[in-house]
Amino acid sequence: MKLLARKPLLLAFLLVFPFWIALGNFIVAASVALLLAFLIAMCHALYTLKQSADRDAAPHHDD
Repeated sequence: MKLLARKPLLLAFLLVFPFWIALGNFIVAASVALLLAFLIAMCHALYTLKQSADRDAAPHHDD
């Protein structure tokens, strides 16, 4: 799943077919799939940035 979150066009390509069947319109399905794929990629990028920022901000103890 991490690979798909890092590659939004591949995720959009995989999502467009179920949306096409569900919505019955290819243009609408492609638009929704692209928006959703880039939203997922943005959320994944923000999550990884927050994790790295939290790791860098953690206090280091030299016990």
